[in-house]
Amino acid sequence: MTDPTLAIQIEGLSKTYKTGFWLAPKVTQALKNLSLDVREKEAFGLLGLNGAGKTTTIKIMLGFLSPTSGAVKILNGRISDQNIRQQIGYLSELPYFSRQHTGRELLEYFGSLHNFSGKDLRYKVDEVLELVRMTKAANEKVSGYSKGMLQRIGIGQALIGNPKLLICDEPMSGLDPVGYKEMRDIFIDLKKRGTTLFLNTHIMDEVERVCDRIGILHGGELKKVALVSNILRSSVEVDYWVDVDPQDAPKFIGMPFQATVAEKGGFHIRGNELPETLATLNQKNIKTKGIRALSSVMEAYFLKTIGAQAMVPGRG
Repeated sequence: MTDPTLAIQIEGLSKTYKTGFWLAPKVTQALKNLSLDVREKEAFGLLGLNGAGKTTTIKIMLGFLSPTSGAVKILNGRISDQNIRQQIGYLSELPYFSRQHTGRELLEYFGSLHNFSGKDLRYKVDEVLELVRMTKAANEKVSGYSKGMLQRIGIGQALIGNPKLLICDEPMSGLDPVGYKEMRDIFIDLKKRGTTLFLNTHIMDEVERVCDRIGILHGGELKKVALVSNILRSSVEVDYWVDVDPQDAPKFIGMPFQATVAEKGGFHIRGNELPETLATLNQKNIKTKGIRALSSVMEAYFLKTIGAQAMVPGRG
């Protein structure tokens, strides 16, 4: 059934890969009966570990792969429809562009593919360059661009056709803190403009600051769909790492983390156990050197959903 308020409708999507010898093929089910809706003008984050099926989902949405079963509607149409494709912008995880051209030349080329020309093309290129913070570097060759600059010019080529829907596959991958902030600010600007965003990512801070809703994909299955605001207000427990002096290890006799204190100078504790544990340390005259959260609320929610634990310092 068509719903004009939905930008993406995925119903019962499954994808099975067969690899290896034909007599004994290896079967991998990358997606298992995935059903998901994304509303117009919302920012949606699809979260999952590497191999969860996120990129496979995007490739099927864009028509790069055919599903084993199920169906996808984009902007109430099929990706095979040229009119639908013209309303979609896409940034791959590892975008590649001709390195001998400048950023402006690349955007002019992509703009011409969307039938811009003359003054309209120059105006559109200038508009996009400003939006993606690349005006100053517009006349530099791509060969001299940093990873962050390549990602921003990649967003630029995805936006040159005024898409209603922007799909990005791991847009923050490999960025330094400055590049990360620049990309995040671009997404926030696009969201204010009313562009529908579909972000495939595993970076939780990006999700908290940009997305309205998230879906958690694990082992090819959709485990949860939730409002980010609800997650941040939830009672999910955050784990902590408590730093102490390793020389205080003998004072931890009878406590479960004596060996960890001696080896790593601290211990991992559940959030709901922290107040009582700190009271016990105070009674034993053990001073803490610092307490730090091992994850954000969003990370804790994600880890709980997939049945994993926060990374403990010193663990490989």
